[in-house]
Amino acid sequence: MHTHAHFLLRNQYLKLQTANLKGVEAKPVSHSLLEWEAKVEGLKDTLWEGAVLLLTLHFTESYNSVPPTVEFNAIPFHPNVDKDTGSPCIPCLDSEWNPSISISSILLSIQTMLSNPVLEGAVNPEAADMLWSSPSTYHRVVLECVRASQELERNRKAVQLNSQNRLVRRIPFEDYLKTWTKIATTKAGSWMRKESLEDLIKRVETFAMYYGTPDKDSPMGTQCETFRALMYGTVHQPKKTKPVSEGRQARMDQMRKIYLLYKTPDMLTPQVNVQRDSMATRGLCRAQDRQQQDLWENEVDKLVAWTHSLSFEELEEE
Repeated sequence: MHTHAHFLLRNQYLKLQTANLKGVEAKPVSHSLLEWEAKVEGLKDTLWEGAVLLLTLHFTESYNSVPPTVEFNAIPFHPNVDKDTGSPCIPCLDSEWNPSISISSILLSIQTMLSNPVLEGAVNPEAADMLWSSPSTYHRVVLECVRASQELERNRKAVQLNSQNRLVRRIPFEDYLKTWTKIATTKAGSWMRKESLEDLIKRVETFAMYYGTPDKDSPMGTQCETFRALMYGTVHQPKKTKPVSEGRQARMDQMRKIYLLYKTPDMLTPQVNVQRDSMATRGLCRAQDRQQQDLWENEVDKLVAWTHSLSFEELEEE
């Protein structure tokens, strides 16, 4: 839904198109019509003759109760133009604003201001002092501003002409991809072989990125295999086994028999909760414990005796 400001600005644009003002142009550059760009040319037979100055006009939804904000794109050297913001200091945009002032009236006032500077209350004191103390110097500076504005206008027109004449051709995505894969690459070319790059590719993790997977028989391949073994282990390689001699196998079987746990009667029979209140029951339990302890002591003695009988020379040979 369009606002009241939108309808007012649309009517202003229609009036500008039919007014046919000389040296003044303006048009909206946004869909909401709140942003405009304008062009003001210097008046003939004045110091600013031939100048082409571009401006930007910012409107709000409160238009036309409040005036727009006007700024020069390329700030001219003028007593009534703020050198920092580029805002022209004219009464119709400040104290004398009223809703009946049109956009064309604002631009014509700016065009007149250029050739009729007001020194009292100047927003650019440096330009005002130069115009008062050395008018010839001020004139030379203004002529430089005029030449600069003409150069900017020529460049702007050249850019617009090139953009209008530029040929845009549709190409298939396959052609686009094929072209850019040749241009955009992360591999190093011959012209990039610097000493720092050579040092970089010596690293195992970056070698394959630039030159592919190295040969396993090459020094770099050996280094890669070592790096993989350190980082990821050697679980993928089969474990090498040595044949076991008959004597060693016999001793291993004997050790299994010695270390094999004997099953006690308690392990073979289900557990039964018995209340051991009587002396006979407690004595029977102590007898069973002593018997179990004697069995373990005998096994330990056999293991110790067998260990002393081992030959360290035979163990080292195997």
